[in-house]
Amino acid sequence: MQKSILVIWWLGSIGDFSFADNNFLTGANDIIAVVDEDGDIKASPFNVQFGKKDIWLPRAGHVVSLEVNNVAVPVGMVLDSAGQAYFPTLKTEGSSTRQYRFWSALLGMGNPSPNQRTNSATASQLGKLGLAMGPNPIVYRVTTATGTLVTTSAVVHLMNNTARLVVSDIDGTVTKSNIRGMILPVLGLSDWKHRGVVELYKKIADQGYTMVYLTNRAIGQSDMTREYIYSLKETPYHMPRGPVLLQVESLLGAFETEVIKGQPEVNKIAALSRVKGLFPGNPFYSGFGNKAWDILAYKALNMNPDMIFNVEDDSDLVSEGTGIPTNYTALIENVPLLYPLLEV
Repeated sequence: MQKSILVIWWLGSIGDFSFADNNFLTGANDIIAVVDEDGDIKASPFNVQFGKKDIWLPRAGHVVSLEVNNVAVPVGMVLDSAGQAYFPTLKTEGSSTRQYRFWSALLGMGNPSPNQRTNSATASQLGKLGLAMGPNPIVYRVTTATGTLVTTSAVVHLMNNTARLVVSDIDGTVTKSNIRGMILPVLGLSDWKHRGVVELYKKIADQGYTMVYLTNRAIGQSDMTREYIYSLKETPYHMPRGPVLLQVESLLGAFETEVIKGQPEVNKIAALSRVKGLFPGNPFYSGFGNKAWDILAYKALNMNPDMIFNVEDDSDLVSEGTGIPTNYTALIENVPLLYPLLEV
């Protein structure tokens, strides 16, 4: 009886939790960086979170140093009171001279005003990262006031502005379950996948398309999500590498958005819109999802409905545009037709 009351109280209160500082886990989103014909680079937001699990001190003011391709770079960020990293926009707040102040952080005076912070790197900052075409490992490092070093990592994917992207949801699309796909990785457990999904995605990537894995899992689950995605294989095929983009909320907030409120399309549309803005045209070629909100998000970004596939529980797929049912075997056989080889 007491357990039932506790569960009901938790579900009823989860909305209030989403507005509090519930960032317990540490993680970071991958970054999509796009270079144009003149060599100028634009990038998606640097979404980074250091959770209470790793930094128990008040977090506002901690300096975040960056390392790209195993080399320290002259670009830094700063943590706010919720452990979210940002680039200071005032020169007087440069990471090279800033120092962590415990009492300011404790008393809530460590956060800058909105116009003094951003999570978008400037062209100058991006130019200092030493990026090469393709994946570039990035490590965020924080040394706390007690001398503890805390790190989290991600990947900066540098691509041309002619790249074509294929977006895939993860839970219920790669895995066979939405809720189990969100919860089990937290427990160190994996969920079963749709048979054929690895071979399909690998063959699409071999045609020159970039897979983007978009999920409403919380950003604190980034490491386990990447590990899960890249551990999948169907001999001799392995899941292709690509940007992994998670929801910039706590685990409770992500669960609320996906399960309680049922409005995850808002976050997905926002994330995809930021990516679309990096390109001169629409980079989105195709999308895979298993819920109405996945399809809604893809259509909102003007994907060709014929190339939007709804993945059903039994591993069948339905084209949103034609309404014609298909399966992984048929799609795999028709990859050269559906996903024409791109010129490099």
